[in-house]
Amino acid sequence: MILIKKIPTKNTDKMKFLFSLFLSLFLILIFSISSSASEVSFWGKIKNHNSDAVDFILHNNYLLQEDNIYRAKINEQNEFSVMLSIDRPQIVQIKVDEKILYLFASPKTNRIEFEYDNNAPSATLTLKGKNVFNNSFYNSFSRSFDWNNEKKETYEMGGLSTQVSPKIKQMAVSYSMYDYFKIIDQNRNNQLQYLQNSSSLSIDFYRFIENEINWKYETHKIAYFLFNKDRFSISDFKKYWVRYALLQTVNINDDKVIAFPDFQNMLSAFIHFLHLQTPVKTKISDSFYTFIEVNLRGKPRYFMLAKLMVSNFQNAGNPTLAIQHLKAFKRENPYPEYNTILNQIFGKDLEFLTNKNAPNIKVLDLSEQELWLNQYAGKVVYVSFWASWCAPCLQGFQHTKNFRKEMEKNGVVFLNINIDDKEQVWRKTLAHREIVGKNVYALDVKQAKEELKITSLPYYFLVNKYGKIVYLSSNKLTECREDFLQLLNE
Repeated sequence: MILIKKIPTKNTDKMKFLFSLFLSLFLILIFSISSSASEVSFWGKIKNHNSDAVDFILHNNYLLQEDNIYRAKINEQNEFSVMLSIDRPQIVQIKVDEKILYLFASPKTNRIEFEYDNNAPSATLTLKGKNVFNNSFYNSFSRSFDWNNEKKETYEMGGLSTQVSPKIKQMAVSYSMYDYFKIIDQNRNNQLQYLQNSSSLSIDFYRFIENEINWKYETHKIAYFLFNKDRFSISDFKKYWVRYALLQTVNINDDKVIAFPDFQNMLSAFIHFLHLQTPVKTKISDSFYTFIEVNLRGKPRYFMLAKLMVSNFQNAGNPTLAIQHLKAFKRENPYPEYNTILNQIFGKDLEFLTNKNAPNIKVLDLSEQELWLNQYAGKVVYVSFWASWCAPCLQGFQHTKNFRKEMEKNGVVFLNINIDDKEQVWRKTLAHREIVGKNVYALDVKQAKEELKITSLPYYFLVNKYGKIVYLSSNKLTECREDFLQLLNE
């Protein structure tokens, strides 16, 4: 064999440079094409249905947890079709008569053809055309491992929710730690082996399923501690973090996967666990904000911070986090799509919060005189909704008694609106309780609950001199002296 050595020249160097440049541009072009949305065609045929339409459900706004629903008509031949814009690998829900079929689609998918019986969607699914391997695998895989259980058990705290299937929660609260972790380890190994033994799967689908397996696995590990938190000490949580290698199979700071619900769910579980092993004296949502800032980076950090502000406001009616952090967040956040959503919810300068009118609620005072909230126009009014059966309500009145008396002297009206089912119960409670403020009984509880979206007690809101709802800087009333004084001086 004769080896011929090439002597580099200016021309060959130039050619190498041009080739490298061309290759780089080509790869950038391919990446941009593959990562952008593509139109995917769905054609289906269905048996045994009552509805005349099919709903295709796509998970759209992953910060607001919103879905896009596209409806396709079923013709006389029981066929339907639709064209959907798919921007990332995901599971599309196909819903008819409350029955759901699950199919995988990605920007690289061109067309999906399928038939099924709506009495048993997944068991009767038949795939047609090209590229049937991904969805054939997904259908058998999800049936084998109960992958798409719609029922969820939720651990909720601080504005974040961690969800698992009822089966996982039942195992967590009834099995020993050893047995629980042995089972979920075996489940993961079985799922990965099932995946690895399958052929003809596309790369993006393979990675999608592999990630989903690991995200669920890590969430299930943490779920054991969330649902059994009272059984452990702080040192236990730190010890078991190491023993069970929590979050060691995943990258919690992966920018590319933040849009996936199971990844987000795992991050919520992570923050919940941090709260268990690092209890702090500050308000839970404030500590969660700090946990996220300290432990997450990149897009996951800013997504979770935005989600925390949004969920505390939309689910709990608490805008305090947004009031405290929104301006700094928007200044530091490098992902403009999050700022756009936050502006839509809170306003660019929080104007959607500060300009909300207080509802004009009709109440009855102790002398049986009817009053309206707007009769206190020109005053700062702190409104408390409570009931005689609500222990936290009564405790709150007791703990803030001296502060309420102090602020009353300064001109603040404390309007305590009772929503007991019977007026007599309210009067009997007041007979042996000192509740500082103007005590009244709600004449239209339904109106108050609907207008204010009251889902739990105690519930508070603050009205300024101009009849607008405003917010305190802390949920602890006794820490808000400066807030009240500022409102009184407006």
